[in-house]
Amino acid sequence: MTPHSVSPDGILDLTIIGGGPTGIFAAFQCGMNNISCRIIESMPQLGGQLSALYPEKHIYDVAGFPEVPAAGLVDSLWQQTGRYGPEVILSETVASYRKLENGDFEVMTASGRSFVSRALLLAAGLGAFSPRKLPQLGDISPLEDRSVFYAVKNVADFRDKNVVIVGGGDSALDWTVGLMGVARKVTLVHRMHEFQGHGKTAREVDEAKDSGAIDVHLSTEVSAIDRNGETLEAVHLKRRDGSTSRVEADRLLLLIGFKSNLGPLAEWGLELVDNAVLVDGHMKTSVDGLYAAGDIASYPGKLKIIQTGLSDAAMAVRHSLTYIKPGEKIRHTFSSVKMAKEKKSEGQNA
Repeated sequence: MTPHSVSPDGILDLTIIGGGPTGIFAAFQCGMNNISCRIIESMPQLGGQLSALYPEKHIYDVAGFPEVPAAGLVDSLWQQTGRYGPEVILSETVASYRKLENGDFEVMTASGRSFVSRALLLAAGLGAFSPRKLPQLGDISPLEDRSVFYAVKNVADFRDKNVVIVGGGDSALDWTVGLMGVARKVTLVHRMHEFQGHGKTAREVDEAKDSGAIDVHLSTEVSAIDRNGETLEAVHLKRRDGSTSRVEADRLLLLIGFKSNLGPLAEWGLELVDNAVLVDGHMKTSVDGLYAAGDIASYPGKLKIIQTGLSDAAMAVRHSLTYIKPGEKIRHTFSSVKMAKEKKSEGQNA
């Protein structure tokens, strides 16, 4: 399907910076509102952190999906969005922008490319991110993606292995449960005396521990590892009471969170709050015509979950129409009505 409202000089209505769930759904909302858009994503694939960090992790709190793998959610979002033919630019990092005299926006990428649109939407999640590591282990880069991992991208990497998981949040608990039927043995290590993850999963971990299916060490840290070249052999544990132990391990899975920063976006002169961009009730930033949605957007009461990001995207696109099409009366069209018209049109053109 040809994108809507492309001007003769190729200027689109909206440029969306970030191709995670929020950015993809924003592109769908553009289609629903009959405006053209492009997505610019720094990674080589759409999906943001869902694709890059934990494509096989299951998600349970997105409406309409009792349980869905992260990669599956991305696929579904794109299946919903792709019908409107948004332009997609991958492996390009937006470095700067400028607002033109006529009110349009030009964004420049790190590689020197530029793109112009009538409005701009930031959907860059938490910005640039990198996994938190254990400094006491020193330089373990030769082991990374071989014996030491910061995400589960392929469950097969852990099959029939002795796996030590470090962390006490949702990801650590999810994969403790998720790898029980895959790994030879799963050991969970957490430096605090109780878990911080979802209560239901925490109970599953406790039940697995009580049944002897897994080992759990609370108030404990990984103090060192034994390695043979690029092969992990064991991890050393140190408890808060000073006692120590050694656990044989083929795989070390560090799920202790990520460090994030806005990167070049921090230099754009936008009003920031806690490393996020402040927006008003219309998802507009301090610059007229520039909007933000998802984790990168900050407003009172913000809840940083996927569902909220999708709602932010719908709000941002809807309110951007007043900037993209000044003076036009914006009418709401129910999705069922719009889809029925599109299907009828497709049938007539078949």
